[in-house]
Amino acid sequence: MALMNRQGQDREADSATEKNVAESVFPDDESKKATERAMALLLHKDRTEHELTVKLRKAEYSDEAVSFAVEYVRKYGYIDDLRYAKSYIELHIGNMSRRQIRQKLFERGVSDEIVSEAFSAYEETDETGVDPEETAMNLLIRKRLRGRSISDLTYEEKQKQMRYLAGKGFPTEMIRRAFLDGRDE
Repeated sequence: MALMNRQGQDREADSATEKNVAESVFPDDESKKATERAMALLLHKDRTEHELTVKLRKAEYSDEAVSFAVEYVRKYGYIDDLRYAKSYIELHIGNMSRRQIRQKLFERGVSDEIVSEAFSAYEETDETGVDPEETAMNLLIRKRLRGRSISDLTYEEKQKQMRYLAGKGFPTEMIRRAFLDGRDE
């Protein structure tokens, strides 16, 4: 009986210690719930700080609870806008223009400084020597031409394709080289 009573007291002490730790970490119950929600949101999908803040505000947590939750997950490395930007660039550089990637990251709340830093880090590690943006543009041209060659296009069709690519954010000089210099991909 004494042994059983001692174990019960140990469990109560452990429970009290856990409660004290939780109270010291989380200022209030709402902050704890907001942090748990933030962790659950990040479990399935990487998000930017801005996206996480918007999601938590939509869940109607107070500004203080949202701020605490975002700071908590940032402190433990669960959100990092630079890491997010680098991953996004790596994933999309072969399919989108740099300008389009920059715009998409801006829409997700990533600052221009972070995007520039992520692009410079990407360019330092890219050792292939092939411009992935040009590769992406050439793939898009082939897709849009559906088996036809550039030389088969009329002047108006070339102009239309060039406007489309410019709208997608590809550099004018790169487009000009592809269409006007007679290069046929």
